[in-house]
Amino acid sequence: MAALRVLVDIDPKAKDSDLLSKLNILANKVTLDVTLFTCDYHASIASSLFLHPESLEKAIEHIKSQHQQKLLGLAEKYAHQNINYALQIDWHKPRYEATLKVAEKIQPDLIMKEAKEHSIWQQLFFTPDDYQLLKSSSSPLLLSKNKSWKDAKCILAAVDPSHPLSQESHLDDIIIQQAKELSEALNLPLKVCHVFDPTGWEVVMNSSATTGVMGQFVVIDNPDDHHQMLIKIREKHQQNLDTLMQRHQLENNEVELLEGFPEEMLEQTANDSNAALIVVGTTYRSGLLGSTAEKLLEHISCDLIAVKPGDFSALKTH
Repeated sequence: MAALRVLVDIDPKAKDSDLLSKLNILANKVTLDVTLFTCDYHASIASSLFLHPESLEKAIEHIKSQHQQKLLGLAEKYAHQNINYALQIDWHKPRYEATLKVAEKIQPDLIMKEAKEHSIWQQLFFTPDDYQLLKSSSSPLLLSKNKSWKDAKCILAAVDPSHPLSQESHLDDIIIQQAKELSEALNLPLKVCHVFDPTGWEVVMNSSATTGVMGQFVVIDNPDDHHQMLIKIREKHQQNLDTLMQRHQLENNEVELLEGFPEEMLEQTANDSNAALIVVGTTYRSGLLGSTAEKLLEHISCDLIAVKPGDFSALKTH
């Protein structure tokens, strides 16, 4: 089996990295070609009016050499017989652009990065590196929280077989395949969840119950009609999930249909099941934040892996 290519984005300000301890756990089952990457930039140095161009270049090279020594120390500390380390240092702003550039060059099977907490103002007015990578990385992206994998009980996969995009792009198939591989590598059981939110239907049906008409499609004359409609909606979601389950030869105890707000139910399920990580699908989004993956990132305690459809291509809008 060919070695998996992993790009590890190391925070230049961090003294250590929990990512590499997690890499060592993966390496117990698979061989890894790991690129340790860090990117730094100091505007005060780059824009200095007092430094001659040659002195500026030497200052930058000195900073990069310090990062080189740091990465060498991490590679030595987290050495593993199944890990082959390579190092790369860049001087660039914004950092996520440098990460994407390296990823485009080496085509990793996985990008790993420690997740950072963001204030509500950061979320509203600009998009930090984590969110930019969620939007634009074509490689699977693992955003790591502080939670260890050692005591974890499962790998969680969040699918949405009722969404037209999932059906057209086979995104759910990619999510399950990624989750299966991690399940085997970490020797943890797989749990596949589909969350549907009936709130929209209930609001429409409750507001139209007194009139007896919901648009031009459904007639609701009494509470029993309301109840039967919700049952049909649940059954349709279950049918779609069953089809996905059969396609991937999943057992009944590996699949669960949940009802509620997706972010809340997935967070609760991840906590209740003590998941090591949750695998979700995401596509390119422009403008303000709002996808399930982005909302989950701020609330879940476990790691998150975001995967893209097979035909994904990030828009060149940076």
